[in-house]
Amino acid sequence: MSNKYFIYLILITISLFVLALISFLIQPRYETSLKRGGIIFENIENQLNDIKEINIDNNKKKISIIKDQDNWYMASKSNYKVKNEVVRKNLIQISELRFFEKKTKEEYLYSRLNLNYPNDEDGNSKFISIINSDKEALIEFILGKRKKNGVYIKKLKDKQTWLTSGTLDMSSVERDWLETKILNIDYQDVKKILVSHLNKKESFSLIKDDKNENFLIDNLTKEQIPKSDLIANHIGYFFTNLIFEDVVKRKNVIDTELRTKINFELFDGTNIFAVIFNEDKDIWISFNIDDQSTFKLNDDDKIFVNDIQNWSYKLSSKKFNVINSKLDDLLVED
Repeated sequence: MSNKYFIYLILITISLFVLALISFLIQPRYETSLKRGGIIFENIENQLNDIKEINIDNNKKKISIIKDQDNWYMASKSNYKVKNEVVRKNLIQISELRFFEKKTKEEYLYSRLNLNYPNDEDGNSKFISIINSDKEALIEFILGKRKKNGVYIKKLKDKQTWLTSGTLDMSSVERDWLETKILNIDYQDVKKILVSHLNKKESFSLIKDDKNENFLIDNLTKEQIPKSDLIANHIGYFFTNLIFEDVVKRKNVIDTELRTKINFELFDGTNIFAVIFNEDKDIWISFNIDDQSTFKLNDDDKIFVNDIQNWSYKLSSKKFNVINSKLDDLLVED
């Protein structure tokens, strides 16, 4: 081999070495530095108080949760109140996720781990984004299957998937985030109840006895005999631990939908007015409570949203069956 060709060979070898070195240097540093047990989202733990928005998108439904001062609201649910403790729990879970085991980089295998968002027709994978007060995305990742003590994730711009140590909920069910409690009025606090049905003959009023133990049916004739105290007393618990199945901006009620009007008067003078109506097969309730009564209920931790009059709540069938009682249901049959 001539010296000329030998020099060429050396130059080519050096060039290939330089190219390989450059290729190595420009590779994402996390690929070589990630270690089992390392924190996945290191920038979250110290910025929990600066987070202003959480988005969960499973390609079928998008949940958007925003922070206003010290409270969280669901923007995708007309800014209804969200449980602060649920938000904090999920953010802490994210901050505690650690790398446990590398999984596939192959896109055609993502679906096996439910990491194939946005090409997931079943909506099993979720795109999670956490936004700060400057509207910057602190983290963005795909959340997949859950295991006993971990979850599968893939950072948005990475091909590498991981099994983590540390679990994460991030539910795509709205009720899991919302403050589902409406009212919690103790039975002992209720003085009078007026239940007005469309048919006036079915309507009745109840008043608490002097011992504050049982409700008595008001204005009965001599021929009308109560069955027992149980049914009337059961109505007195209607607002005890009242929760909703769904909530929407207050609906306009038309006469054909109206079922029942109720008025609970408490011993402290608070009055709670409500209308119950149906829409298709669902039963809804809307409230009218004056501001002073709302403040009083709020101070006593008996109401869970300050703007209760702005909403309509879907009732469970169990609660509806209680308040749907008619006068005849409370009396001994002829």
